[in-house]
Amino acid sequence: MKLSILPTAVAVAALVFAAVAATPTHAQMKEQTVTVGGAPMYPSKNIIQNAVNSKDHTTLVAAVKAAGLVETLQGPGPFTVAPSTACSNRR
Repeated sequence: MKLSILPTAVAVAALVFAAVAATPTHAQMKEQTVTVGGAPMYPSKNIIQNAVNSKDHTTLVAAVKAAGLVETLQGPGPFTVAPSTACSNRR
C-alpha cells in the first residue's frame, strides 16, 4: 500500500469502527436508558462511550480528549469531581 493512501485507509477504518461501536446491540436495546442530547445512555457503556453519541456533549468530549482523560474515564472508577480553586468565588 502506498504511503499516500495509508492515512485515508486509517481514517476510513476508524470511521467504520466508530459506526459499528455506536450501533446498539440487541442486549442494549432491552436496557433501561435515558435520552441525553438525543442519544440513549446505556448503563452497560462507560461515560465516554455514551458521551460521544450525545450532541449535547461535544464540548465535553473534546475537552476530555484534549486533556488525555479518555483512557482514565473508560476505567472502572469511581470518579470524583472537585471544584477548581482557580474558579472559586472565595474572597
